[in-house]
Amino acid sequence: MTLNFVLVGPKDCPAGALHAFLSEGGVTAADCLSKGHAAHFTANHDLDGADIDSLLQRAARLKLDLFISPKPIEKKKVLVADMEATIILDEMLDILAVERGVGDAVAQITSRAMNGEMDFAQSLVERTALFAGTPLSQLETLCAKIRYAPAAKSLVASMKRSGAKTALVTGGYEIFAKVVANACGFDEVIANRPIVKNGILTGELDHPICTSLTKKDTLFRVCRDLGVEPDQACCVGDGANDLDMLEYAGLAASYHGKSIVRDRVDLNIIHSDLTAILYAQGFRSEDIVDPL
Repeated sequence: MTLNFVLVGPKDCPAGALHAFLSEGGVTAADCLSKGHAAHFTANHDLDGADIDSLLQRAARLKLDLFISPKPIEKKKVLVADMEATIILDEMLDILAVERGVGDAVAQITSRAMNGEMDFAQSLVERTALFAGTPLSQLETLCAKIRYAPAAKSLVASMKRSGAKTALVTGGYEIFAKVVANACGFDEVIANRPIVKNGILTGELDHPICTSLTKKDTLFRVCRDLGVEPDQACCVGDGANDLDMLEYAGLAASYHGKSIVRDRVDLNIIHSDLTAILYAQGFRSEDIVDPL
């Protein structure tokens, strides 16, 4: 069986890190995807769990991310992405909570939900209740503080240029998600809507609530609309509420994922950035769009 490997380093990858990994493993032929930054190679033998763990550990020592797949490396037709702590760096409700003086309470609920210790929908209901009385203008001001994950915009732009359909699906608030979707160029966005009356959050959510099942359903719907199977899609997320969609994606990636996610995806992005998802599909540096 032929296994495909894609090795990706950070933008400031130490000189020779990729070469060190390849030479130590006896790899004599590798396809350079990005000079000193990403490479693809194959191996025509079976690897057991111990072998794979050894390779992943060796990559980690060199601060490299390693993607291993028995499937062909190919560009996907669909991208479905989580937003918070994935496409953007922060959990926006946690930031809002600090401003509202309920930071610890909200952060604890968020952590439990992302680690699979609490039902996500219930966690969002509880967090939203703590925001009762918050002026909508405070959320609008917070939009200016959104921080994007490195290469988030490149990921979306590059996949769109290759012909893929892109969707941002988040359990976060729509007011933030629309800003992010517009900035990154997502084709569609699905998010939760806090109820607002007279410019003030009531502490309640509009239904239906966007949950992990919504993310999975979106993946299947977008694929169905394009006439492709979910194995022609890639999904990226970081928390337990992303697992339902990640399970069915042809390329499932986590970006600094929680422990409950890391063992259940194809690609763990720890040292590099979101371009790792592109390289794992066979994109080359010249294929990657820099929107800046």
